[in-house]
Amino acid sequence: DLGDPINDGPAYIALMQELRVMLDELEAETGRSYELTSAIGVGFDKIEKVDYGQAIQYMDYIFA
Repeated sequence: DLGDPINDGPAYIALMQELRVMLDELEAETGRSYELTSAIGVGFDKIEKVDYGQAIQYMDYIFA
């Protein structure tokens, strides 16, 4: 199973948003800083599936 091409992009963005909320809560509890990063494949078939411009608002870095 290679995933769901229609829903994978929105699911990735939702995951980054949820992780950001969780990390922000953890930062408030611990006083430590946590970064949210992702390494992505640079093939066009991978990049076109996700709106990384929308995802980056929840992330610190995207490595390609």
